[in-house]
Parts: sequence; C-alpha cells; structure tokens
Amino acid sequence: MTVQSDSAGTQPGASKDDGWYARSPEEVVTALGVDPAVGLAAARAIELQAAQGPNALPEESRTPVWRRFLDQYRSYMQIVLVAAAVVSLLIQEWTTAILLLVLTLLNAVVGLRQEGKAESAMNALKSMMKAAARVRRDGTQAEIPAQQLVVGDIVLVSAGDQVPADGRIIEANALQIDESTLTGESVPAAKDTGTLPGGRRLPPGDQTNTAFMNTPVTHGSGVLVVTAIGSDTELGKISGMLAATEKEVPPLTKELDTLTLWITGAAALTMIVMFILGRSRDEAWDMLFVSAVSLAIAAIPEALPTVTQAILSVGFLSSASGAPVST
Repeated sequence: MTVQSDSAGTQPGASKDDGWYARSPEEVVTALGVDPAVGLAAARAIELQAAQGPNALPEESRTPVWRRFLDQYRSYMQIVLVAAAVVSLLIQEWTTAILLLVLTLLNAVVGLRQEGKAESAMNALKSMMKAAARVRRDGTQAEIPAQQLVVGDIVLVSAGDQVPADGRIIEANALQIDESTLTGESVPAAKDTGTLPGGRRLPPGDQTNTAFMNTPVTHGSGVLVVTAIGSDTELGKISGMLAATEKEVPPLTKELDTLTLWITGAAALTMIVMFILGRSRDEAWDMLFVSAVSLAIAAIPEALPTVTQAILSVGFLSSASGAPVST
C-alpha cells in the first residue's frame, strides 16, 4: 500500500487523538503525512523528536537524600527510641541517651543504604530493558533505540519483539500480541487492519487494530504506524495514574508498627506498676523514675528497624533478580 506523503498533516498533535482505530489505514497514514513504503525522512524525524520528546515513560522525581534520611524516623520504633533518648537526657543518663541516639542514626543509615541498593537494582534492570525498534526511514529499514521513535514512524514487528509504542496496524500477517499487562487476558489477542466503529472510546482490549507499547508479539508479523509515544500511550497513562496514587505501607511494616505500639504500651504499664509498688514501699521518686525508664528502654528491641529494612531489601532484591529468598 502506497500513500503520498502529506507535508501539511496533523502529526505533531496526533498522539492525542483517541480515534485512530476508527480510521482506515489509508486515512491514518494520510493524516500523519507518511508513506508506509518509505517511512519518515531522517530530518523530519529529528524535528518531530525535538517537538515531541523521547518515547519514554516519565520518571519519578528523585527524593533528596536529606528527605529520605528524615523519612527513616517516621517508623514508630524510631520515634520510641528518640523519645527514650530524650527521657534519658532529662534524667541525666548520658551514656544511655548517647547510645540510643547513635542506634537511631545507625538504623537510619542502614535503612537508607538498603533503599539505595534496591534502587540500584531497579536502575540496573531498567538499563537492561532498553528496547530497539525496526523502522522504515528514507525508504530503508533501520534499527534504532525505541526512545527515538516519533509519531508517524513506520515500525515493523514480528514474533519475539516488544511493541515499542502505540500504533495503528496497517499490515498484519497472523499477528498476535500478548496484552495481559493492559487487559488481564491470558490469551494473546489476534490483530488485524480492519477499521472499527467510532463514536465512543473503545477500551484497549477492544482495539483489535491497534498495538500497544511494551506488549510482546507472540505470533506472526505486522507493520504499524506510531500514533502515540511516551506518556500518551496506554501504558503511559497507567503509569501516570500509578504515580499519582499514594504509596502504601508494606504489610510487614504495618505489623511491626503494631508490635511497637504493643511493646510501648506494655512498657508504660510496667512503669506505672513499678511506681505504685515502689511508692507503697516508700522508695524515692527519683530512684523509681530512673528504674522504670531503664526497664522500659530495656523492653524495646532497638535493632528491629534495621532488621526490618534488611528483610524488605533482601526480598526486593531477590524478586528483582528472580533468585529465591534463602531463610
């Protein structure tokens, strides 16, 4: 199929059009100003990439180190340890106060280090997953980094490839794509070039003439014209919604916070009982207070935050690498 290039096409804003599946292949390539047999001109592709940006999902902004360090003190156990250190200072137990403060710093540093390891593992996985795309440009087939794709590029896919961007399929040969990450369907979806009815927004699972970013081709081959890149893709929209969702506290952290509250309650109850029993025996107030605080501090598992961070980090690293977690 050969369509004359339309230099006055609507390409720069085309990625925001939700009705490509309702247009025929001829209408799509005409609107995007591209000849499927030739592809985009290299110079035109450079211009479009400068205007549209890279074909990549937006990355989350990095939290400053000082903010991440302070976040280590949001756990109940760290708060209890700091409170115990303050009380120790008030009763002039200098050695105990210094040891508790040093321990909270150690817990925070270890937690920060474990989070850094997990982030490094994720970055390493991302660097290994850099995809390439086979495109037609200037009448020849070339392989380029998927990040350099622009709306209007003619992309060739076959079994074993990852679809590098959202695109309207203009040629299909027994093409099947696994879209389980988007639709939840366990069976690969059969794709064709047919035009679908418009008038309403079809969900991704019903767009049988469209291929979506980061979905693997399981069978056959096809040619598609890119209609959306980066954050404008279906995967980009999902990524944006996830980024806007408040992060949940891990279940293990919730359980440990509950345990900390129980331990703190038990320690407080012990202090009250000691005061009552001590005063009934006419013991001095200052001696009772020091003894009660010492007992409460002894009841707190100071190394618990460090152990928690280590467990969570090991679990993440093991899941990221695919290795089983040893116990």
